[in-house]
Amino acid sequence: MTTGLPVEGTCQVWWARVASPDDPGLLALLGTGERRRHATFTDRRGRAAHLTARALTRLVLADMLGVPASGLRFEATCRRCGGPHGKPVLRTPASPVTFSVAHSGRWCVVAFALRTEIGVDVERVALRGDTLPLRALAPTERAVLTAARNRTAAFIRYWTRKEALLKATGDGLTVDPAAITVTGPDQPAALLSWDATPVPADPPHLTDLATPAGYGGALATLGRPLVVSCHDGESLLDRIRTGVAVPERHTFPIRC
Repeated sequence: MTTGLPVEGTCQVWWARVASPDDPGLLALLGTGERRRHATFTDRRGRAAHLTARALTRLVLADMLGVPASGLRFEATCRRCGGPHGKPVLRTPASPVTFSVAHSGRWCVVAFALRTEIGVDVERVALRGDTLPLRALAPTERAVLTAARNRTAAFIRYWTRKEALLKATGDGLTVDPAAITVTGPDQPAALLSWDATPVPADPPHLTDLATPAGYGGALATLGRPLVVSCHDGESLLDRIRTGVAVPERHTFPIRC
């Protein structure tokens, strides 16, 4: 059960472990376009993460708005070119709720707020290749990273903050992350400079999230900072999933 619409000035952050990639109960929640995209994933991990993120988003919104999860209609339009690959928004029913989705490794996270543009990101603290992609950092950030004791964890802290910002603005990677400078990994999250076009219309705010062990995460908001509350999304998925033995959980491993 959800906690209702987010209170003004707050953000609900819902966490769930990535589910089975082809669970029929969760697939039944998806719209035609979502199922079509789900079928295009050739690897099980990508398919599972996509399904979990879409299902969790629909279930939370459905409980918030009192409508069937399968009846929600989303739209994504790129702010640069007008193509169907921009930041997703809820079109039907009309609602003041905004949301953002991220997933990495075994975890999926969805953030919800009212009348505030938001962006969320989570990343497993691990290398994706042989080296860190330092081209994503501004010169001052690279200098800080060089002196860091755990360079991978420090890079993930930088990256999640930048990715959250670019999701909140809707720019995505059309803006070079190196054109954005944020505070150092051991400092409170904040934007220091935005040397790219377009500049955000409203002042961005950043918050580092409490995450599962071995992960880093951040939330970005435009116009005002939000108070974050954490929620167990697996209880919602458990109500829908089929053919999965769900272990009893006395505690959820994330606390704000």
